[in-house]
Amino acid sequence: MLEILSHQYLKNFLRDQSIRWEHIYSFGRIISKCIENDSTYLINSEIFSSYDWLPPILISLFLKEEDSTFILSKEKIQFISQFQIDSLRNLGFNFILKNDQLIFANHHIRLITIQNLLNDPNSRNLRNHRIVYSGIEDIKHDLKNHFRISLLKKDWTKNFNEFELINQKFIKVYDSLKKKFFMRKILGNSYINLNEKEISFFSNFFHENSFFSDKFLRVNKALSEGWACWVKLNDTNLDWTLYLQPIDELSHIKEFFSNNKFIFLSALRKDNFFQMYFKKHNLDIDLVINFKSNFEEKKISLYIPSKQLLPNNPLFTISILDKCKKLILFRKGLTLVLSDDIDLKTNIATELASKYGKRVLLETIPSGKNEILCSSFDWWIMNSYLIQIPEQIIIPLLPIPNMSEPINAITVSHKKKLSQDWFRDFFLPQARIKLERSISPLRRNSGKLIILDGRANKRNWGRLLLQNIQPSKKINFMLPFD
Repeated sequence: MLEILSHQYLKNFLRDQSIRWEHIYSFGRIISKCIENDSTYLINSEIFSSYDWLPPILISLFLKEEDSTFILSKEKIQFISQFQIDSLRNLGFNFILKNDQLIFANHHIRLITIQNLLNDPNSRNLRNHRIVYSGIEDIKHDLKNHFRISLLKKDWTKNFNEFELINQKFIKVYDSLKKKFFMRKILGNSYINLNEKEISFFSNFFHENSFFSDKFLRVNKALSEGWACWVKLNDTNLDWTLYLQPIDELSHIKEFFSNNKFIFLSALRKDNFFQMYFKKHNLDIDLVINFKSNFEEKKISLYIPSKQLLPNNPLFTISILDKCKKLILFRKGLTLVLSDDIDLKTNIATELASKYGKRVLLETIPSGKNEILCSSFDWWIMNSYLIQIPEQIIIPLLPIPNMSEPINAITVSHKKKLSQDWFRDFFLPQARIKLERSISPLRRNSGKLIILDGRANKRNWGRLLLQNIQPSKKINFMLPFD
């Protein structure tokens, strides 16, 4: 009944709208069916990067008279409040919008970001609650940000007279550790990995002094649960910060997912990572569905030069700089160069700027049409919606996670102890997601993707990453490069 009724309401809603997504009715029926039979679905589509998919979900939640939660970005919550509320009221729905809650006579729908939901202690106690979770492709990143604890220098003291003696004692400990950490600092690396003796010291110290503050109590609990921990040095202020983060974030909210009913929405074309992530924790998804987006999908033009050098070759950087210069010759439109290696990214930007001047930008929103933008993968993913679609994307290095980051090194060590394939289970899925999200705009204009990392052809996992770039067509040469 919900499926039929929501279809009728959606049909009336779309009469006055300019939404042009041919699968919107099918999507609406799938959503209604999932809500009605209390199943858990994962729906993948690049449409979720737009706003066109919101009405079918809202209408189904309106008609289903039970409390529900809709997780989505701040921007989409604002869009609903500003542009869709009046149109939905015109369909005959009677509700009040207050503090991002749609309040009906018999139920209410909460619109909330994942950050606010994770910070709300009451949300973790929900049972048998219907939750629509959009942006699930970012779940690992969101959980990392939520759980990570940073203990700054200011957290070691309190501005009260009665704590003066304790403050002096704690600052003495802090300064003693600072001296030890800075003596171990390696040039070019601000991170310090802690040994077992240091972790044991921290465990005992924070256990004995957990009464001091909520922050100390959280650190004590994290250490007792075996969270990863490391230190970051600040050369400017000559201080240090202790960081803690769980190795397996999802295990800490597994009950939340198993106790409630979900519709997961991923803006990836095909989200294999999330399925694998859930399956490892014995969490079930009843059905996985892929929808095409609202644009005509075109094949990405994929170019991988033959005889590419591997990144460990001493001549790799020189080779990359030379090839980037050639690949930009006579090109019109935006060229994007992506690298998570800070030194390589800076070198490429500097070399290109010496030849092309102000056309070259380093992680800056372009204002022209024929510019060269150098950035990290994460910066591009966060800002791509503000920038025109590139004519070509050059990737000097595949986005394999960096072992110099402590959380990655600690996770790898943990997986080795469990005899797990840390590369294929941890590094490769993250690289695949980052690559997929970075190149997805090229499906709109059949833009060129150039990969200069020799591992793309010479390693089995590299060839596997290439196979996942779909739809694509290989091109064998690019003048004047060849």
